[in-house]
Amino acid sequence: MTTVAGLAASPPPPGALDAPPDAFAVLRDALAAAKFDESTVSARLGVPSLYDVKRLVDRRTTLASAPEDANAVLVRLFIDSEMLPTSLVERLLGARVLAALHTLGMVAPAAGGDASLAATVMLYPTQGLWLTSDRMPMRVADLHLVPQDYVFSALNDLTRQYLDGVPDATGGRVLELCAGTGVAALRAARRGAAEAWATDIAPRCVDFARFNARLNDLDDRVHVVESDAWAALGAETFDLVVAHPPYVPALSHRFDFRDAGADGEQVARRIVEGLAAHLRPGGRFVMRAALSDRRGAPIATRVREWLGAAGDQFDVVVLEDGEYGPMDAYKSVTKGGKGFVDCEQWLRHFDALGVERFAVSVVEMRRDAAGRVPLTERRVAGRTPDHRAMDWVFRWARRAASSGATPEARLAAQRPRVAPGSRLAVHLESDASGAWFNVGAVVEIAWPTHAVVKAPALAPTLLELCDGTRDVPAILAGLRDAGLVSEDVTRADVAHLVEVLAAAGALELPDCPLPAPVGA
Repeated sequence: MTTVAGLAASPPPPGALDAPPDAFAVLRDALAAAKFDESTVSARLGVPSLYDVKRLVDRRTTLASAPEDANAVLVRLFIDSEMLPTSLVERLLGARVLAALHTLGMVAPAAGGDASLAATVMLYPTQGLWLTSDRMPMRVADLHLVPQDYVFSALNDLTRQYLDGVPDATGGRVLELCAGTGVAALRAARRGAAEAWATDIAPRCVDFARFNARLNDLDDRVHVVESDAWAALGAETFDLVVAHPPYVPALSHRFDFRDAGADGEQVARRIVEGLAAHLRPGGRFVMRAALSDRRGAPIATRVREWLGAAGDQFDVVVLEDGEYGPMDAYKSVTKGGKGFVDCEQWLRHFDALGVERFAVSVVEMRRDAAGRVPLTERRVAGRTPDHRAMDWVFRWARRAASSGATPEARLAAQRPRVAPGSRLAVHLESDASGAWFNVGAVVEIAWPTHAVVKAPALAPTLLELCDGTRDVPAILAGLRDAGLVSEDVTRADVAHLVEVLAAAGALELPDCPLPAPVGA
């Protein structure tokens, strides 16, 4: 009989292939009846979302007393990984539910023979689903002890950020590569995709993703395949392909979820190289990974080159969501560093690759550039970047490429208005008499992308004039009435400045509206 110790354990994945459907049905009904959902559990634990959850071992104080209901038992067993008396679990969940948990391999007698139960997996509500993954070690310091094919929990900020960038694909065919728990594929199916596929190189991940599909009653629409990138997919094609691949540079392979070859881009590169064969015309690809600028080869240029001969069919946008240098990468890889010789070896390694900097990047490619010049755009991500921010960048880039040859032509009949959240800093300079003069301004925007625009001294008045009622000629007239520009300043000059501010997201144009900020 399998027993589970109180510390980090790696029992077999749950749910044998022949696990009866009624066991899943019993568990689903029990989870729903116990209100084991994101909002209820978050409220009981006193956190905004389960991405912020702490376990009892991490000094959480909420829901810490002896469980008194089914919801508390589920939290303590499957989120906290606490051992509980079998009699308590049976009393609060019911004998039928406990039998289903045993049948599905989700609980086992705790080591020590004291009539207690322990979970063999984590189980948690997220993204409108119930997901299982490997149990977390009871101490963060023990994370390095987990097996190579460890299946990471989807309750972490990296997964949340990845999912924020993934759009829905109602009626479409979706593929998630490097799927782990299968969360993106399962969410796509839950939200209306006609069909979803999830692939992973690790058999353990495949087992967990298949179990999660059955647990959520989605196994008729979610196909889970063991595959090294595209290797097992044959000629299958998709409307949406998403990936959150491993991206940590590694000179030797230790963890499937983390290590990605000598430059950290081995998996990402292979994924992009296969898009031409598997992404349908009009399809979209979204990936979140750390990539690197190389000498003479920035990230956006390099990922476009990975597309090969079909590259001119794709528009490419890269949003950078944090950057770091080779030394920071070395410290991350080695958890703080191992010594001078090791450090020098890694830095020489990065230098030989031509690495200048790394950037955590959200890359989106859209296969609809046939018949025109493909777009390539690179920006710094704003706060909490999501797929709506990415949509706006694509819309702006296409507008700029197709709405006229000059800023004045592109802004014809447009009445810009200041975007909510724009920040203006006026720069003053004193003269010999101590008087202060406006010598310029800086406009900063944090949504939908982050940008800082240096502007002339007339910027405060120009922004006031951009109230949604004036076009470029009227804005120029207002600046002249205020005595801020001479007759030599033309509509073209004002249009150029307005377009720079609109491209940054500080001004909103009627034909390219900004998405509402997150939480607005």
